[in-house]
Amino acid sequence: MKPITIILFYTLINLMTNPNDMIDKLKSHIQNKDAEKTILFIKQNPEVLNLEDKNGTSGLMLLAYSGFEEAFEEAIELKRTFSFHEAIVCGKIDTVKGYLIADNLKLINTYSKDGFTPVSLATFFNQTEIAKFLITKGADPKLHAKNPSKINALHAAIAKENFELCKLFIEKGVDVNAIQTQKVTALHSAVHRGNLELTKLLVENGASIDLKMDNGDTALLIAQREGHKNIEKYLLTKRN
Repeated sequence: MKPITIILFYTLINLMTNPNDMIDKLKSHIQNKDAEKTILFIKQNPEVLNLEDKNGTSGLMLLAYSGFEEAFEEAIELKRTFSFHEAIVCGKIDTVKGYLIADNLKLINTYSKDGFTPVSLATFFNQTEIAKFLITKGADPKLHAKNPSKINALHAAIAKENFELCKLFIEKGVDVNAIQTQKVTALHSAVHRGNLELTKLLVENGASIDLKMDNGDTALLIAQREGHKNIEKYLLTKRN
């Protein structure tokens, strides 16, 4: 087979590849926790980063959620254009600003295709400066995700143990007793992480220590079961 014929052959094969198959292949590498194969796959098939699964999640976002930092960084380098929400996750603050200027801030509280708010995404992916910028432009940290997680920006900040953003979101009026999936509150999450500083911040701003998760756990029960003695001692002082 002549070289030009070989090139055309493989080009046609790539064109005929079902986009769903490519996304499924990427998911398979991620699920198998195979970072090396994941990186090789996206290098050979960078177009997969723009494809979406049935939930509307792009290949790039799948990598963002995967925890494969090296693969995610490689994906950012390979990607040529970013949607508004992808730019937030990838730390592209100038691109984020450009979207907001072009759309006259209409995107500020728009949900991503997988159901998260812009400020929650920025917070969860440790893009603190973008999160603060979004707040200055009117992002609402009180909004909950439109997916089963039901998280808001405060829940995301607690998950990342970001005291600065937790404080900011509380100042912006987030209900510290708002629940996410399984009736988990920010306080339950802070105690589970053994973070006394966040626990104090929440309690001092009205977090109830008596609220129960679906499984019956209170913040105090979590502290006792998981051995967070300093938090247990603090919470007991707040009950008396």
